[in-house]
Amino acid sequence: MSRVLLIGAILMLWSQISTAQDNYVSFELNVFDHPKEKEYIQKYEEAPFLLLQALEPIEAKSFKKWDRLLKRLDKRFKKHAGEVRLLSDIFYITHQLMLSRYETHANFSSTLTDGIYDCVTGTGMYAILLERFKVPYIIIETDEHVYLKGEFEGVPFIMESTFPLEGLIVGLEDVLDFEKKFIGDSDPKEAIRLPNVLGAMSTAVKPSSVFNKIGIKELAGLQYYNDAVLKFNEKAYQNAYIQLIKAAYLYPSPRITDLKEKMEMLLGVVVVEDVR
Repeated sequence: MSRVLLIGAILMLWSQISTAQDNYVSFELNVFDHPKEKEYIQKYEEAPFLLLQALEPIEAKSFKKWDRLLKRLDKRFKKHAGEVRLLSDIFYITHQLMLSRYETHANFSSTLTDGIYDCVTGTGMYAILLERFKVPYIIIETDEHVYLKGEFEGVPFIMESTFPLEGLIVGLEDVLDFEKKFIGDSDPKEAIRLPNVLGAMSTAVKPSSVFNKIGIKELAGLQYYNDAVLKFNEKAYQNAYIQLIKAAYLYPSPRITDLKEKMEMLLGVVVVEDVR
């Protein structure tokens, strides 16, 4: 969504909030439509493969492409354990077997089944794999993007999931050059005020006022936030608010709580079930 349209959407939201404040109503919203979603969020914070599926739960005991990827990478790990080359194996083989089509809005389940990914689900997949092979990393959140940063055998690296050919950045100088693109003049208030979807694939990186180090649980929250923004832009405000409740439970960041509070003002008095 363009910046002009986003500003228009915010102005529309505020005008509706003003009306809603004078006409409060009370109604009940069900937070979970699928029993698996509630189970994955409440019980599997330490099991990221399931937690990231919570947005669109799948009744599947195994995933053939994912299992094939793990078998292939396990063989590479035995061959290249302790070598920086392992990073290339993880990055490029995953793109080859799992990440086949980029879209601006995806969920982890569709990434597993259909290869449809965005920066959030692609980053989540790489994070799970890096944990499997004991590679230290952190997830970096900016205004409109997330990516992985780590150090392996003393060598800094970045995994930028949305670029299949150039997304693996290895070496201190190249890592610093990449991150300099996110540092510049930007309005920190604007990053919170405008509900942007994270995941835009563009070589023209914008300076960011957000530069947070997060984990997979918080990434799962951002997946819900993205879905909330999508529903907000579709004017499905109750559904957007429901997703923001779950997003804030997983990751109560300023951008998420700010939009959630605005939606509460828009909708009036809301009764919801407890997420915990």
